[in-house]
Amino acid sequence: MASEFIANFEVMKYRLAEILVMLGIFLCMPSIVFAKVAGDSLVIDRLFSYQRNLAPSLAGFTDDFYLKYTFRTVRRNPTLFFVPSMYSIARGSRNYIGENVGRITFRSIDDFSIEQRTLKSTIPGNRLAMDVMMRFVIPNLYGKSLFDKYMLSPFNYDNRIFYRYRISFSSSGDVCVTFTPRLSNTQLVEGYAFVDRLTGRILRTRFHGEYDMMSFEVNVVMGAQDGPHALLPVRCDSRATFRFMGNDLRGRFYVDFGVKLPAGPAAAELSADSLRPVPLDRMEAGIYEEHKPRPAVADSSEKKPERKGRKIADKAWNAIDDFLLSRQRADMKNASVTLSPLFNPLYMSYSNSRGLAYKMDIGARYTFSNNRILSLAPRLGYNFKIKKFFFSVPLRYTFSLRRNGWVELSWANGNRITNSSVLDMIKEEDRDTIDFTALNLDYFDDEQLSLTGNLRLTERIEVAVGCNYHRRTAVDKASMRAAGKPTEYSSFAPFVKLTVSPYPSGPTFTANYERSLTDVLGSNIKYERWEFDASMKKELASLRQLNIRAGGGFYTNKSSDYFVDFSNFHADYIPGGWNDDMAGDFQLLNSQWYNASRYYFRVNASYSSPLLLLTWIPFVGRYIETERLYASSLQIEHTRPYTELGYGLTNRYFSVGLFCSFLNGDFHEIGSKFSFELFRKW
Repeated sequence: MASEFIANFEVMKYRLAEILVMLGIFLCMPSIVFAKVAGDSLVIDRLFSYQRNLAPSLAGFTDDFYLKYTFRTVRRNPTLFFVPSMYSIARGSRNYIGENVGRITFRSIDDFSIEQRTLKSTIPGNRLAMDVMMRFVIPNLYGKSLFDKYMLSPFNYDNRIFYRYRISFSSSGDVCVTFTPRLSNTQLVEGYAFVDRLTGRILRTRFHGEYDMMSFEVNVVMGAQDGPHALLPVRCDSRATFRFMGNDLRGRFYVDFGVKLPAGPAAAELSADSLRPVPLDRMEAGIYEEHKPRPAVADSSEKKPERKGRKIADKAWNAIDDFLLSRQRADMKNASVTLSPLFNPLYMSYSNSRGLAYKMDIGARYTFSNNRILSLAPRLGYNFKIKKFFFSVPLRYTFSLRRNGWVELSWANGNRITNSSVLDMIKEEDRDTIDFTALNLDYFDDEQLSLTGNLRLTERIEVAVGCNYHRRTAVDKASMRAAGKPTEYSSFAPFVKLTVSPYPSGPTFTANYERSLTDVLGSNIKYERWEFDASMKKELASLRQLNIRAGGGFYTNKSSDYFVDFSNFHADYIPGGWNDDMAGDFQLLNSQWYNASRYYFRVNASYSSPLLLLTWIPFVGRYIETERLYASSLQIEHTRPYTELGYGLTNRYFSVGLFCSFLNGDFHEIGSKFSFELFRKW
């Protein structure tokens, strides 16, 4: 009873600490929360401190591996077609097997890259299937999270208050540590680990939990005490069950890091039979036998049309999968191309202020050397509220990764904008909220071309220089001509941006100056724009994160007719943010206000945690992955101080945020933001 009371008291103290963070009260005091466990707590202390005190660094370490995977379909229906990477399983055989080899290169325990090569596979065309399971290949047992910023590791000191620990001793002298979550949540796992009593090093472990739409179990055997394998598994056997809308699929991924891949010409002769560390079991051999080509049967004229029609149907279904339903990726020796599905409702989002939006991702990359890269990363999206297609196409050549040296050419179209006439129309209004739809505003479509060069001069100072060219064309040209006004404005403006990061984990400061030059490429607008910004992304314990951003800007030396278009304060109709589509932005602010003030001052903050408020409610909180709190404040012309407060949560199905706004402390309005999360991590 005493230990249970202490554990519950620890949780209460942790909740209190989070409330203080929410209120902006930061206390500079060491942690005084101590874990109490039954039995020899010294073993637990050694377990938590092993990586910090004894384990070697993984920077630059490479290792070869053998991967074997199997899929067995228990039940399936047509909805499986819409699950990423499940196309082959949805319409093909019910059983598949494949074997890969590869090489993994570490920059740190949770930062690595994997190169794979398929040796043998029964999946048609060597397609990927359920490749999200690759996240479970290398669990980061000692890190904050077990898998790519998901699942709080029970072996990390900062996560100890979310678990209960019990220990027992084996006949060999090793210690068995059993861990169970204090609450039912998808970010926590349950299982046991055998630990060396003298050092606290994990020898082997088994745990199970839930991830996205899967339940899984992972069995890990860790490496020898000496060398980098002390932090890494030598074998990992993961089993997963995927259930969704009546579909039931079982998968198994087995990885062995004991193989050594040959180099040179011998690498071309690799085969699964020669590299397989353990023989196939009866079920695995049966799957290969099931997919063996069958002897041709006697031909008949009646069967030819059927086979021909089936082949055409297969090609049609493959084309639908390749170009509409699946994320595509092509890798060559030095190049790679990725394309998100052309039709996928999960790429949609909705907010009160900006309506329904759809976006897609495209990426291309060519590596000349370890220090020189050419990349193309377009951002595409369509906003249904204003019926407009948005795009941004940046082509970047990186010539020095070490100095962050790059040159980028970008072509984009901006949000529909009004010129400075809007300032004259609202400056006489004696109210805080203005009905912009009642004003006869002149709208212009914006097209932009920019060239930027960037270089880090010192470890803390970075400079970017370049130029922006805007061509803004009137939406209603006839009315503009009838009023004797220009239908097109152009501007050519060189700019310089200075970025300073005084401390590695501290805020980053930027200063941006841009001045237009008239009579260059038809430029007929005169202005100067100054902007200053400070931002900080603070990683806290247990996957918590604090984001703070503050900044301001203003126009000087402007002509009689110009466009207010700040770089750091504008309406973005292609969803994006720091970590989600809601952070670092104003969700309820009318988009017209971004172009209706000669100056602005803003502050945005967000705090996220996997276990915050609703997570602790039984049944409801089980499936909540992340909760977030938002606070934003703004000062612009013609209105009192504007404030937004919000709460958001993310689960396996969707992200939702509720926001309310205030003018000078008085309630103004309430709204929401919604986006799909289903299979986004797949």
